[in-house]
Amino acid sequence: MNEFTPLERVRAYYRDLNTGDPEKVARHFTPDAHHYYTRLGPHTSARQIGEITEQGVQHLDASWHLEHGIEQGDEVVIEWTMLWRDPRHGNEQRLDRGTEWFRIEDGLIAEVRAYHHSDYANRQGNLLGFDHTGRGYTTLERWDEVRERDGAGPDARDRVRE
Repeated sequence: MNEFTPLERVRAYYRDLNTGDPEKVARHFTPDAHHYYTRLGPHTSARQIGEITEQGVQHLDASWHLEHGIEQGDEVVIEWTMLWRDPRHGNEQRLDRGTEWFRIEDGLIAEVRAYHHSDYANRQGNLLGFDHTGRGYTTLERWDEVRERDGAGPDARDRVRE
């Protein structure tokens, strides 16, 4: 029997993303897992997936927040928000949105297909015309509150490393 349902596995993975600890992230994946993206080439192992997360936390002050998730059998789909600082623009606070589709095998994540779009016309990847604030989604105005809630602030990262 698996310790987590598929959606619980994805939620646990998202909590560990915010630690920046590659081993904590990698433990949620099969050794030969694949993570596909719309903006960069795939990562093809649990180790690579963990390492890219560490880079995001260290260099971009990135944190990821699961907004909504649905589970069906061994598949999970989620909406997410990423808070980060853009070093190319004076460490400006940024917010991106996307969706990911997960395939679970034997209780671990075997595949992630990440769909994400953000460009200069829609820098945050918002759904145009959608009331993100009114519906309780992450916004830049709630940056500190959301990071603290999801264990992504600097204090939380320090506690994990102790």
